Amino acid sequence: MAKTMYATSADWSFDNRPNVDNQVNDYIAQMKAAGALHWFYVMTSETTARSMTVWPDKETAHKALSMARDEAAASTGQTITGVCEGEVVNGF
Repeated sequence: MAKTMYATSADWSFDNRPNVDNQVNDYIAQMKAAGALHWFYVMTSETTARSMTVWPDKETAHKALSMARDEAAASTGQTITGVCEGEVVNGF
């Protein structure tokens, strides 16, 4: 059976808007090294954001989730308020 791309998403909250410019290069390098194909960080309000990542498959995603979520939360002072994930079934 062919592997299917897999997507993960996390909703984040924070008191002060993060300065993503200070950490983005290191985090992008870590995400790429973990196997991420695409990663987006979207500001959804002054105190919330959503990260979305596309992985080559579920196994790769689950191996990286601790780094992608727990370590990121600890290093940035942000709190995860919700997560979702699933197979990518369509897109461009």
